[in-house]
Amino acid sequence: MVNFMFLLILHFIGDFYFQSSKIAKCKNATVDECCNTCNSCKKNSFFNSRYLIIHTLLYLIPFLTLFFITKWTSAILIIIILLSSHYIIDAISCCLNKKFKQTPIFIADQFFHICILFTINKLFSFNCTFLQYETVIKIILASLFIIVPSSIFINKLFQDLFPKDEKGRIFDVGSIIGILERILVLIFACFGDFAAIAIIITVKTWARSGDLKDGNNFRNKYLLGTLASLVLALIAFLIYKM
Repeated sequence: MVNFMFLLILHFIGDFYFQSSKIAKCKNATVDECCNTCNSCKKNSFFNSRYLIIHTLLYLIPFLTLFFITKWTSAILIIIILLSSHYIIDAISCCLNKKFKQTPIFIADQFFHICILFTINKLFSFNCTFLQYETVIKIILASLFIIVPSSIFINKLFQDLFPKDEKGRIFDVGSIIGILERILVLIFACFGDFAAIAIIITVKTWARSGDLKDGNNFRNKYLLGTLASLVLALIAFLIYKM
């Protein structure tokens, strides 16, 4: 299980932290006013194969560490499996994003990636184990989960439910507040101080009390964002405790 969590860490780093906003937008062939004179994406394209290949190659960089923890033949075979499966899954996700809501597609996309990693963990043997570093591995995995992946999930959730609003960025003010909120919730949950979590939510609500009077739209978004952030932080806590 510890080796599987290590594979998940490599996955999160490659799929989220090595993927810029430009690559994420361009691989989906999203055409908007920011494209300027770039014509690499066509309006009727389901995905941009050039940026999808770039993303897939960047995704594989963290997995080069496999050469140090397994046989080189196994490492090459794993990388080939990840190269083909990641490209196919992401290509399908890009196509489905044009027709369906992004949130369920995002969840399904990550589910299939994780299933591939779980299968790899079962089929291949590793010549080293991270069992002595289990606590550190779980902390790193939970921390990686609550920053970029959680922020992207919440942004997609907002885009699906409030499509007319301006699209948020991963590291805008609201997103950074959510990241800090999840970090604090995870820390307090690990120490068993759940009362402090209630205090965080209370202080946050008090700080936005003026905005909450503006209308139902903001209240709905505030409640959705807060609860989603809280649920994701508690999922990270379960990852740490499992």
